[in-house]
Amino acid sequence: MRNLTHLPLFAILLMLLFGCSGSNNKDLAGSPFYWPPEAVDKQKVFSSSYFSAIHENNLGRYLFANEPIQREWEDESDFVTVYDMSKMDEVGLYCRWLGAQNAGPEVLFKTFAKNPNSKKRIHLRYDYFIDSIQGDFHYFDKPTAEELTWESSRYPVFAPGVLPDSEAEALEISLTQQNVINTLWKHQDYVRNKSDNTLLLGLKIAVADGTSPGKKADRKTMEMASGQILLTNIDQGLEWISKIPQYSIPEPFVKDKDLEKQGLKLMQSYARNNGWKEKFVKAIVTSVNDRRNKYTGIKTGESVIFGLIGKWPNGTYTIQSFRTFRQNEDSPVSFDGTGKQRNIIPTADQLSDWE
Repeated sequence: MRNLTHLPLFAILLMLLFGCSGSNNKDLAGSPFYWPPEAVDKQKVFSSSYFSAIHENNLGRYLFANEPIQREWEDESDFVTVYDMSKMDEVGLYCRWLGAQNAGPEVLFKTFAKNPNSKKRIHLRYDYFIDSIQGDFHYFDKPTAEELTWESSRYPVFAPGVLPDSEAEALEISLTQQNVINTLWKHQDYVRNKSDNTLLLGLKIAVADGTSPGKKADRKTMEMASGQILLTNIDQGLEWISKIPQYSIPEPFVKDKDLEKQGLKLMQSYARNNGWKEKFVKAIVTSVNDRRNKYTGIKTGESVIFGLIGKWPNGTYTIQSFRTFRQNEDSPVSFDGTGKQRNIIPTADQLSDWE
């Protein structure tokens, strides 16, 4: 074994710094997709009133922690820069942004809006990134009075309570978590093919000028805060996300391979004849119900509802319900109507079965 006493003191200190005290900050800043925080000139902020030292020292940034970040938060060492997605059922991820100018959207709107007196046109824009990819954005044109005056706000990014088997308190999925998951969903091929199994998740919030012309995506904005966190073990994270009811595949009402094949073949033909872009790869029987004459009560046939898994050209997956009809169990099914479609994130085993 090499004797550390033979090394220069400076080298020993570096080894202790990066090898023993954790490498979270180093891992985050070492990514080629990292955004270095921009310095805020405190002489030019709109308010010199701060609710904590952490607030004063982190203007314009998103902060992340494994529990909701209260205004009274005191220990900066409890913030995190890396989140292990394999522990989504046990450990949450929460964020708080702190406005760069230490002022709410209403104050900033007046500094750049085309019509600064039109308070009803003060809008908010939330952007979501994975690595260097602009994943999604949410444009909010009806913020509350509190949101317009607040200089900071906090949200859950990954809350264990949205998982059905989690021991955490059951929660409704937050808008931020939905948008983050939708960003992962939209770029599934990229996410699943990351060789290092990590992603840099980036969040930005800006006040938008609703009085300016053009599409929402093109309207003038002023950024209030931005930040990133390194997500690790993203393959296991996707497995957890696939269990959230909103993104999961339903259990079959009945497992009938012949009936599934009929439904899949029928809808593949229907989709092809109608020029649909998705390719159906799996049919699930979600219900079978008798049809009866409303006057006599005599059975006239059966409605068979299928959930069809579709793969899109960009690598994303959806499930859509379709109603079919058959005279009896021995007769073939025929198309009888379409239902709702929603996004899904399949498990690795499901993907393997469909390929």
